[in-house]
Amino acid sequence: MSRKIVLGSVCAGALFVLGLSAFLLSSSDLPSDQIGGEDGKLGGDFTLRSYRGDVSLSDYEGDVVMLYFGFTSCTEVCSLSMNVIRRSLEKLAPAELEKVRVLLVSFDPARDTLKELDEYSKQFHSRIVGVTGTEQEIDAVINDYGAFYQLAGVELNDFEKLNNDYAFRHSSRYYIIDQRGELVDAMRHSSTANEIVARIRTLI
Repeated sequence: MSRKIVLGSVCAGALFVLGLSAFLLSSSDLPSDQIGGEDGKLGGDFTLRSYRGDVSLSDYEGDVVMLYFGFTSCTEVCSLSMNVIRRSLEKLAPAELEKVRVLLVSFDPARDTLKELDEYSKQFHSRIVGVTGTEQEIDAVINDYGAFYQLAGVELNDFEKLNNDYAFRHSSRYYIIDQRGELVDAMRHSSTANEIVARIRTLI
């Protein structure tokens, strides 16, 4: 999936509405031939980079993992989702929390340095690990989990001209992965902390 520019001239209000609706896309809104691995099954192991080194999903075998795709410059949907994740973790008992990890996958490596991604993740909770990679590596994980992201620009057709003033339209879901590394749920953006905790507790 390449970072295509979305062309057009729209007013700020219209752009916000368009962006927000796209942020809330679910994976079911994508064509079936654009999601999942070679066997069509969603999920799977991957390796990306954190501030402290390479991180693979398989590193957390034995733990329940929550996966979220976003970027640190996302001031609306991502911050709301990260706060839901924070509240979910805070509702778990200490013994339960020890069995849960969260991976925040940034698809904006051009702006999200590993240090900044680590600081952003840790401001929500110490159990959250921020990871990213090359565009090709990120796109592979995005595809395997049936997620979506697209660079959004106004009256721009050259990525190099965007500098740091750009945003992404993207899906927003909480992916729940069991202790064997199997994707068992992709909970909607509207899910509450209580609903997420209840789902996690069915696995631990």
